[in-house]
Amino acid sequence: MTTVAAPPARRAGLPPVARYTRSLHLRAELLNNVFAAVLGLSGVVARKGLGTGEIGITILTAAGAASNLTAIFWSHVMEGRRKQPFIVASALFGRATLLLMAFATSPPLFIALSVLYCLSEPMFIPAQNAMLQANYDPSLRGRVFGAITGLSKLTYLAAAVGAGLTLRWSPDSWRWMFPAAAVLGTLSYLQYARIRIRRRDTAAAPAVPASPQAAAGAVREFFRILRNDRDFDRFERNFMFYGMAFMLVLPVHVYLLVDELNLDYATYTACHLVLVQLVIAFASRPAGRLLDRVGPTRLASWSFAVLVLYVLTLAASSVFRSVPLAFAGFAFFGLGMAGVNAAWSLGAMRFAGERDAAAYMGAHVACVGVRGLFGPAIGSVIVLGLEHDRVGLHGWGIPAAYLLAAALFALGAVSMSRLHRQLARKAA
Repeated sequence: MTTVAAPPARRAGLPPVARYTRSLHLRAELLNNVFAAVLGLSGVVARKGLGTGEIGITILTAAGAASNLTAIFWSHVMEGRRKQPFIVASALFGRATLLLMAFATSPPLFIALSVLYCLSEPMFIPAQNAMLQANYDPSLRGRVFGAITGLSKLTYLAAAVGAGLTLRWSPDSWRWMFPAAAVLGTLSYLQYARIRIRRRDTAAAPAVPASPQAAAGAVREFFRILRNDRDFDRFERNFMFYGMAFMLVLPVHVYLLVDELNLDYATYTACHLVLVQLVIAFASRPAGRLLDRVGPTRLASWSFAVLVLYVLTLAASSVFRSVPLAFAGFAFFGLGMAGVNAAWSLGAMRFAGERDAAAYMGAHVACVGVRGLFGPAIGSVIVLGLEHDRVGLHGWGIPAAYLLAAALFALGAVSMSRLHRQLARKAA
């Protein structure tokens, strides 16, 4: 399926199905953003609160992305079927089990619970994508998605500020904050599970058992989609450049902000969470409109270019030991990610067309898992390797990792721009 951009969004009111979906979608995201704000402190809590070592930090930062490899299995099982049972399972097995964070007095249990949560998320993402595909017309998806993202960031900001200040006052308070967030996160997914697909019935296909044969079939389906839809394959390869850059700096942020700049909980939260989400909140609505107007490839290209500035600024922050430069870098990050979020979340739908988006989104999310297996480890190896006494490049490990990320972001921007031009020529 070749696509460049959807028709411009109409300014008329939303149709009834979209209004019904938007109501539950917004409710779910308001709760989900409180959950995400608290869980966003996992890295700093693990490092400052529990003294987790570099290997543990690498596992923690890699788990979320690497677990997305299982999305190819879940999307295969759920294709053409009701999505609600998968959302409920993700809520109960992943988010509800975070109630046990109250007993996580050592890094192993903390990391194990975080990994279990991450493993459950790929059940949700393809299901959510298919539901939004069915209930939002292509001409308004970007506008509605951007508006909900921007509005729901208000709860994220309030929760992040409150959590950061609470941790400054009481460093052990995460032991009750994480379980409380687990309750809200579970309720968020249960709100999503209330959404009914209105445009077509997807419950007719027979169930696929969770078996080695089903897993093998999922892998074949993954490669079949990439082989048969060459435009989507190029879209995913270009996202791979961005994704490797995104992943390799995840542990590097912890080393920069906690170890090198020595930020306390409140300042870390303001820089790494609050500022980023504040920028995303303001930029998400324009990004959604841009998606409707120019399409996912053009929007992704522009966003990747902004992310080059993000990692270059953080490299300078490391060299000059500058907290203001760290804040500036994460402001660029929020601006770039507003566009990436829209292109990443809704781009697979554009390529799926009228087909069930679960399969396309499963392939899309699984590619995140591929880069998640290697990206954070590469970042940690670069930092620890260059800082090792035998190498002797003390102070240059963090900047080197950021410079590699800048090169990858730039490559992704150029490649995605080229793909956009190719698709435009085909559509002409």
